[in-house]
Amino acid sequence: MQGSGGGWTREQTTRAIARYLMFLSLIYLYPSRPIVPTPEIDAVWHQHILDTSKYAADCQQLFGRFVHHFPYFGRRGESDRVSLQATFAETQALFEEHFGSEALAEAAPGSEENNSPQPAGCDPINFATKVRPTVDIKIADALQVLPTDWLDFLG
Repeated sequence: MQGSGGGWTREQTTRAIARYLMFLSLIYLYPSRPIVPTPEIDAVWHQHILDTSKYAADCQQLFGRFVHHFPYFGRRGESDRVSLQATFAETQALFEEHFGSEALAEAAPGSEENNSPQPAGCDPINFATKVRPTVDIKIADALQVLPTDWLDFLG
């Protein structure tokens, strides 16, 4: 079903994929730290995971291991919610350090109206869709959104 981007425009989708690539970069750089996605990034991650074979192969190629998605962080009581918020603040600081202050700027689908990024409140039931949304874009489009030196820190 071509062009059924789940309500996202081509621009929003391109930006979301670029941010997902930044998110993956942080996972690569900080393999022992939890990196918390925004709802926008989490939505892209869910779409990537749907092709389990491709996702597993991509994880192996990028990280040398499978990167699990744990959708319950922040949902296991008040102390867990507080931990999610603190970990998300650390993730935001890493985004800013590596990609600049604009990396998570602008409200994305699922973010609060005040335009400040929020941690993903992943609900596995809500992500169970009958039709996978698609937007016809190329990875090169997403790469153009990234800062020009975004891979320099990988050395």
